[in-house]
Amino acid sequence: MNNNNKNAVFFWSILLVSIGGLFLLRNFGMLNFSFPVKIISWRLIPLIIGINAFLKGKNMEGIIATTIAVVFYIPDFLTVSERSTYFKLWPLLLVGLGGLILYKYFNPKFDMPKRQMKPDGTDYEYLNESNIMAGTNKKVFSKNFEGGQINCVMGGAQIDLTEADLAEKSGLNVFILMGGLELRVPKEWNVQIDVLPIMGGVEDQITKFPDSVVNKEKRFFLTGNVVMGGVEIKRY
Repeated sequence: MNNNNKNAVFFWSILLVSIGGLFLLRNFGMLNFSFPVKIISWRLIPLIIGINAFLKGKNMEGIIATTIAVVFYIPDFLTVSERSTYFKLWPLLLVGLGGLILYKYFNPKFDMPKRQMKPDGTDYEYLNESNIMAGTNKKVFSKNFEGGQINCVMGGAQIDLTEADLAEKSGLNVFILMGGLELRVPKEWNVQIDVLPIMGGVEDQITKFPDSVVNKEKRFFLTGNVVMGGVEIKRY
């Protein structure tokens, strides 16, 4: 478990213990407080995803998820007249989205995960894709593929790894929001899926092949979150 994952586990553990302790004290009359019911809604899901992403160092995923949560939470704390004005500001979402796309265009290293260097000073093979209302189609030929990060917001990506070979530890972290990812891998890869789907899904074609086809040593880790979208793993 890397440091970012340890930080996330530590944060959520402390938070759960604290919340549980507060409610326990309230139940025994030692504390008196009211819980803000407005917080409990579907909007809590992207908020949790966003906080968790920031804790793991995934800034782009965190910005997108927390922004969605905050935008839909704000009206609950406004008066009727203030809400009317607030809803007139929705074009700012388009302005912000366009600004983010431009920023990434002129700063291609924005949100690039840090990685070690080879002895000769060159990068390891790594994939970093962010698609916002757009799509990409890429084929990887690296024989030492380490993995990377795929973000799709109202967009999609098709990543072909059938000609690639894995490094000692390889995997992809994905964040799919109202979009899709088609991942093509060799049929013998042992794909370990640890993805949280929320009104979405992950489909692996492994069931079409006998167990003897899979090489247990060729492990490829797929992690992340899928919200109102899908990931399809095709094997060849």
